[in-house]
Order: sequence, then C-alpha cells, then structure tokens
Amino acid sequence: MTTPVRPPGPAISVRDLRKSYGRNEVLRGVTFDVTPSEVLCVLGPSGSGKSTMLKCLNLLETPTAGSVVVGGMTLTDPGVDIDAARTRIGMVFQHFNLFGHLTALDNVTLALRHVKRLSKAEAEEIGRAQLERLGLGHLARHRPANLSGGQQQRVAIARSLAMRPEVMLFDEATSALDPELVKEVLAVMRELAGSGMTMVVVTHEIGFAREAADRVIFMDDGLIAADGAARELLDDPPSARFREFLAQVL
Repeated sequence: MTTPVRPPGPAISVRDLRKSYGRNEVLRGVTFDVTPSEVLCVLGPSGSGKSTMLKCLNLLETPTAGSVVVGGMTLTDPGVDIDAARTRIGMVFQHFNLFGHLTALDNVTLALRHVKRLSKAEAEEIGRAQLERLGLGHLARHRPANLSGGQQQRVAIARSLAMRPEVMLFDEATSALDPELVKEVLAVMRELAGSGMTMVVVTHEIGFAREAADRVIFMDDGLIAADGAARELLDDPPSARFREFLAQVL
C-alpha cells in the first residue's frame, strides 16, 4: 500500500471558519493554511476554541459557516463523502478510545478491515508494522487493560497511522497521561514530525511546540490572535495576552 499522492497546494486550507452553539459563538472567523509536511501547534487557554476548530477539520463538529479543504477535498461541501474524507485524516484524542475487548493488534486493524476492506492477513501485516514502528510489537496480543496509558496512546496513534493518512490531528494527546508517560508519546510525535507527516497539534506542551513545530497559532476567544514561526513566536510573544498565557503554562 502506498501513501496517497498529495495534490499541489496546501494540505489543509481553512477559510472564515465559524461554529456556534445556540447564541454562543465558539469560532468567530478562523482562517489559516497548513502546507504539506508542516507541523502546526495550536495553543490557547481553555475555552479559546482550539479543540472545536480541530474537530471541524474532519467534521466531528459541523461548522456553522466557512470552508475546510483537506488534500484538495472540500469537506464542507454538502455532497462530500465524509467517510472517504476521514480515511485521509488521522486523529488522536485526549482519551484513547480503544476497544477494551480487542487486542492492540485488533484495535489497529479494525478500520483497515471494515473501512478499507482489506483481508485479515493484509490488515495484520500493516498493523504489526505500525506497532513495531511505535515500539509495541511485543504487545500486539495484549488488551488495553494490560497496557500503560502511554502504551494505549501509542496504540491509538498506530491505529491512525495504519490508515496511511495525509494529515494527522492531535487533540491534547498527552493531557490524560501521568507525567512520566508524556515523554514516550511526545517522542513518537517528534518522530512523526521528523518523517514529514503533516500535523496539526492542539497542545499545552510548549517544549514540544518549540522543538517540533514549524509554526504556532495562538487562539483566544474564538479567533487566531497570533500566527508565526514557532521559536520566533514563543521567544518573543507579540502580545501581553500571549505572554500571560505562556507564563501560566511554562
């Protein structure tokens, strides 16, 4: 199985993205692009809209207005095949969302068999390769209850990678982990970033953003308040609000 050929242009293009829940406008006009192989970290206080924005990128949340284009496919078009679109977008959540009655390997291969319709042998070959890549090959037959939180999150990442996505979305992927387990998951994310995977990462891990991100977006009150090169923005925050946020999380 080969990685899908990316069309020219941005890997992700977002224009005037808005999301309201009744009278509460959570996203108030968000616009940005992500180029192929770019790692974009999204920072911001709780309630700033960053996780809602990320979920709009694969329509886990339906935008109220605006457009989202991933790999040349406009996800916000009414006639889009969202199931087909989601096979191109990997997403890793704060909570692992593994099936407790399935082994690590079965969790990784489930979508390969039922969405991509691969044979069991083909799916297991891909699944084992991804588990090996993430240092979990020896745990393929273990169930989630017998894995640490860091290992479970790496299984969740392997599950997404097995689908050969064009982009990967991470929503606070380390925030549910004990501090000693955060490092192993961040190491996997750094390896992905170094391999050229296009990534959008909502995180409070400023060290990861400084080391692995090409760009940082700072969101506040449903808007992008700052957008620039990661180290430049983190070393010299352009606003008092951004400086205040960094002082709270560092």
